[in-house]
Amino acid sequence: MFKMFKVGELFDIHPTATYKMKNNELFASDGATPVLSNSSMNNGIGGYCGLAPTEQGEMITFSDTTTGADTMFYQSCPFIGYPHVQGMYPYQPNKWDEKCCLYVISCIRKSAGNGWNYAVKFNRALVKELFVELPVVKSSDSEHEYTVEDIDFEYMKKYISKLEKERIAELERERITELDAYLIAAGLDNYELTDEDKRILATSKEVKLGKFSLGGAAGLFDIYSPKKRFNANTVQFGGKYPYVARGSSNNGIRGFITEDEQYLSPAKSLSFGQDTATVYYQPDAYFTGDKIKVMVLNNRELTPELAEYFIAAIAKAFSNFAWGQNSFNESIIKSTEIVLPVKSDGTPDFDYMERYIRAVEKLAIADVVRYKDRMIAAAKQVINT
Repeated sequence: MFKMFKVGELFDIHPTATYKMKNNELFASDGATPVLSNSSMNNGIGGYCGLAPTEQGEMITFSDTTTGADTMFYQSCPFIGYPHVQGMYPYQPNKWDEKCCLYVISCIRKSAGNGWNYAVKFNRALVKELFVELPVVKSSDSEHEYTVEDIDFEYMKKYISKLEKERIAELERERITELDAYLIAAGLDNYELTDEDKRILATSKEVKLGKFSLGGAAGLFDIYSPKKRFNANTVQFGGKYPYVARGSSNNGIRGFITEDEQYLSPAKSLSFGQDTATVYYQPDAYFTGDKIKVMVLNNRELTPELAEYFIAAIAKAFSNFAWGQNSFNESIIKSTEIVLPVKSDGTPDFDYMERYIRAVEKLAIADVVRYKDRMIAAAKQVINT
């Protein structure tokens, strides 16, 4: 059952207390107190300052400028109100929790409509006179005069809770749809282990291993310095090719630059950061910064799967080195040995390494898919509760 109530019956509406200060004082960047502005974005928060709050929160605010009810928000935390910010202080503060306030905000926005401008401002006098339709607890007395004491706050709480659950479920569905699309686009939708995959994983500890130098005359890689190193402080980012530095994230790529292509390092190679021993597979041609070594696999194309196996082996080999030592100079890198699976003739078993990595990838993808299925089931349960 629903009845109409004036907003002024529900809330004491008056301006929030404000400091008469300049913008650069109210919106100091080093503060933690929210400053409510006349904005219709970010819950009305225009910035933060280090001053003490003037309002205790758990109330509704809106601006009496020309933007109308789209500036109306629930404020859960203490704050400072900027000039023109009006506060709606509930006459029954113990009953108007966040969900009930969100319910009435929706009702006010519906009742207020559009058309507010400089001539007809959305001021507190007009807001007080707006009528909103709210649920009430039905009385058995047919002659009962309904008042604010009869408002069904529990209904409003349950209604908003249901909407929140539905919105969460909707967001989950959107994320799951995006995940499905990504798996298909990336070619990762095939995650079922074949009998061969299972055999490789089951016998991985039984594989014969051998040691191989990274570089040198009989080494795995041709290891060298790039033709030209580009200083990160002088290059202009926003270009065409990756600029690989010694960072520990984003594949070592700091940005993209456009320089003379004769100085590009080759695609399908490893970049090695000498200070940090960070190793990344670079599928595309790239420029580099200081202290980067280029590693090109000898006599074979470096596939992403082989690169993953090599990177893990290299990381293990360098795990005992201290960061920043001279240990990572070119001669040390070349002479460092890594452990790899070998064939019966003692040469590296590249085919096994590729098959092993693909099988491990399938396991990882299967975990993601199982997570996706659990989220779908949880979303369905949320909707049905």
